[in-house]
Amino acid sequence: MSASPASRVNYFDRQYLRLSELNDEQAYHLQLHRRHNLSHHGWGIVVGLDLVLQEDRPVVLPGLAVDGYGRELLLLERKPFSRDDFDRLATNRIDLWLEYRLAYSTDPLAPIDCGASDPRRQYRAIERADVFSMRAGARPDPRKPPGVDSDALEEPLLATPDDPALRWPVYLGRILMQVPASGPPTFSIEAGDRAYAGLNAELIDHPGNAARIELGRRPPRTDEKRIGEDSFHYAADEDRDFAIFVPVQPPVDPTMATDLQPAFSIYNAATQVRGSAEVHGNLLLDGSSLQFNKRLDDAEDLASIDGNPALYRAKGAQGDELRIDVGELNDGDRSFVLGYTKNGEFQDAVTIRFTSDPAGGGVANPIVTVKGDLHIDGTIQCLDIRTRTLTEDVAAQLAGMLQAAITSGGS
Repeated sequence: MSASPASRVNYFDRQYLRLSELNDEQAYHLQLHRRHNLSHHGWGIVVGLDLVLQEDRPVVLPGLAVDGYGRELLLLERKPFSRDDFDRLATNRIDLWLEYRLAYSTDPLAPIDCGASDPRRQYRAIERADVFSMRAGARPDPRKPPGVDSDALEEPLLATPDDPALRWPVYLGRILMQVPASGPPTFSIEAGDRAYAGLNAELIDHPGNAARIELGRRPPRTDEKRIGEDSFHYAADEDRDFAIFVPVQPPVDPTMATDLQPAFSIYNAATQVRGSAEVHGNLLLDGSSLQFNKRLDDAEDLASIDGNPALYRAKGAQGDELRIDVGELNDGDRSFVLGYTKNGEFQDAVTIRFTSDPAGGGVANPIVTVKGDLHIDGTIQCLDIRTRTLTEDVAAQLAGMLQAAITSGGS
């Protein structure tokens, strides 16, 4: 269906106003409002219209939707369903849709009746919505509702007819009824594929701070935004597909302003996060590697770990190091455990236990425990393996035995 340009009445002195001028004036504002609904937001459920069970009965709750012609579908009262709705369609599965309706009514304060026999010759035209049910077959496509001409589904959607005979229902969900051998029926709901209204934009700005979301914008030049006396500059990037900027404090000297970098951005081949990232749950690397491009070089960088267990790259006494840090021991002993899972339970193979020194003089020597065979290709280096591995008593006994063997001529 083709759209027509907005046409408003051109008023002038001593103009003769006909019915068409009044209709056109009203149609002009309807057209603008409905085209805004379609071009800025898209059609679908806006708020409410939940399909739920209340007192074991399926109910559609009040809410608002917009159909593909930009018309608002307002449901003010809850709509319950019962077994009669299924029996009427001879089925145990029904799909629910919300559709535009236009009703006419009289004005009780009007001095004259315009003609009760003609329903269109009434003082008021009331826009409303009705929930209707139909027998459920294959899973419907909410974005291709029944009764809508295929040409009308083509983007962009700009036509805004008011005729309710031009249908565009909005899908609300499916109800299934189970009838037991005895007793009342039970109902279940499937409402996971409803169509919701969206937002059409490439840039979303917060009016009071520097927060911004870019959706495929790819700005070729630095963008400036002013809020009161403050000026913010957003970094340009022609390869960026998605970006989130967070509020920051602008510099005191506006001449020293620097480009804000996105806290989170997505490119064709990478996802970039600036600053700390918290993951509440498992982090899965699917066919990828964990890399540390930057190393922590100074005390301030290491302080950012805040004493928590961490895996990081740092400049150490032996040069460039990859560390597994168990964190501060002030809160108690900690261990590094390497193991495997067997029969649903974790089994430790190598444990390095770090114990805080109760005397307060530092950290005691870590204890390494190996469960299983220890195979070493190479040497074990130690300043004094005897004192490191044996107590003084055992060392003295071994020394005495060795001296006795030498005296008796043994080897």
